[in-house]
Amino acid sequence: MTSITPMAPGQIATEAGGDKLRGELLNAKGLRCGDDWMAVATTYSDGAAEIEVSADFDGASWRQHEYFYSFDAAIKAIMAYEATGELPAEDA
Repeated sequence: MTSITPMAPGQIATEAGGDKLRGELLNAKGLRCGDDWMAVATTYSDGAAEIEVSADFDGASWRQHEYFYSFDAAIKAIMAYEATGELPAEDA
């Protein structure tokens, strides 16, 4: 990964924010919303993606981590995290 794109709190809940997440992750970039959350993805030649969402940075490490296998699931999880402070698993 060569760069991290910043996002504002709540931006992920907009259509443009979701599109930005998909586009940046497909282009091997990460997204970060301050110390709240960060998303990075590994994309495979068949188009599949594994998206790691980390949340709650304490200055040294991220306290929560979950993996998602669809952009929509990652977006919903980030929105839930921003609303509750808890990062749900993909099947939640």
